[in-house]
Amino acid sequence: MITQHAFEIILWRSLATFLLVGALMGVAVSLLMIYRPALFVRINHIANLWISTRRMKKSLDMSICLEHWFYRHHRPLGVLVCIGAAYVFAYFGTQFDKVHALPHLAAHLSVRWPIQLLEALLDALVLAALAGAAVSLFVGLLLWQRPSLLRGLDETANRWVSMRRSTRSLEIPRNHVDKFVIRHDQRAGWMLLLGSLYLLFLVVPLLT
Repeated sequence: MITQHAFEIILWRSLATFLLVGALMGVAVSLLMIYRPALFVRINHIANLWISTRRMKKSLDMSICLEHWFYRHHRPLGVLVCIGAAYVFAYFGTQFDKVHALPHLAAHLSVRWPIQLLEALLDALVLAALAGAAVSLFVGLLLWQRPSLLRGLDETANRWVSMRRSTRSLEIPRNHVDKFVIRHDQRAGWMLLLGSLYLLFLVVPLLT
């Protein structure tokens, strides 16, 4: 069994290895920027290939209408919703035992919580389930007997909000830093080399 001290050592060595790899890559990139800037520009152009997600988001930004199917089969669906709500009422009203459920809830939690807090959370869970069952029973009865009363609420709840405008700014490539580094490639290379060597000298003693 791994102790906490051994786990911390593994984490620190993993972090040091990650920083070591980053420092070595920084040294390689900095030497490339200093002595072969043209090759660095070509590699940077390939690495910064822009892949637009507009087509993928277009398929996700389409609303799927299922209301006609629900209203066409409103009677069996309403009965099923009412049966599910009645089952929730019956379970929490007759079969649920809070005294028996508290030890099982505490056993599944990784952190030891006070028993008063667990009781409050369990009561909140029961109240939420009963409130959801009451709403489901009301909706099920309306869907079973008077589905026309749900159409106004259904249209308001199913109003489609497109994400195209909010994500439009994410589709704009921002390469100002790349242009600045390419314009001052050798100076940026020397700065990156010094920083990578400094990081390298800090990390190597941690792995020895």
